[in-house]
Amino acid sequence: MTRVVTWNDLLKPGHASAFFSRDPMPPFEIAATSYSAANAWWLAELSRLVYRRDPSGPRSRRDFLQQAGFEEISFFGSEVTGTGALLAMNRSPAPFAVLVFRGTEQKIQDFLHDADTWPVPAFGGSVLVHRGFKRALNSVWTQIAAALDKLDCPVFYTGHSLGAALATLAAVRRAPQAVYAYGSPRVGDSRFVAKLRGVQVYRVVHGDDIVASVPIESFGFRHAGVEHRIGTRSRLTDFNVATVWDQLLAPPRALADHAPINYVDGL
Repeated sequence: MTRVVTWNDLLKPGHASAFFSRDPMPPFEIAATSYSAANAWWLAELSRLVYRRDPSGPRSRRDFLQQAGFEEISFFGSEVTGTGALLAMNRSPAPFAVLVFRGTEQKIQDFLHDADTWPVPAFGGSVLVHRGFKRALNSVWTQIAAALDKLDCPVFYTGHSLGAALATLAAVRRAPQAVYAYGSPRVGDSRFVAKLRGVQVYRVVHGDDIVASVPIESFGFRHAGVEHRIGTRSRLTDFNVATVWDQLLAPPRALADHAPINYVDGL
């Protein structure tokens, strides 16, 4: 049975009551040199959990992390931009870390960054990237870089939506073991994409997720990495009163397919 995605699933994914509920949970493949379905599931769940605001206590972000075998090392945030990112570590059977960027929330700062699509130089040169994404990453990168300097293990980058864009942009600054980006908008131009050719970037797109189609290519933006499609594309169905009622109460398909829970379920 297909899940009916609610507005809360889309707009408040951190309010979910369960995370990492697959049974059995697949082992994480630290040494994978190509796309890993197991890693894609784990990182999709982390990309959903990072929206959770409560850091400690029963059924908190750290509690769910601990139940899944992770320890929260640091949380990075900027009050100016609203950007957030989580660094978590799993030490068994071998240590690895995950840098998870939080996606768009119902905050004016996030909307402004998403909408600020003007291409600007990424590193003072000819490579162009989305201005809002660059500003968001800059606001937390000094904190992140200092924390990454202390690690001596493989690090994976991930995120959903805006978080996926930031994970991709961060990979040019410091290459990770791999990037898994969920529902990512385009981040930069063709020269930016070329900068990532030596990095494993897996861009997962669910169904008709509209966010994966912006900013438009006519502005010079291009997608980076290898695309992995999950879910199904829309198609016409017979008229059904229950289906029509569900669609009145739930987000339209192009938005519903962007919900983090759809990425988890699809994997």
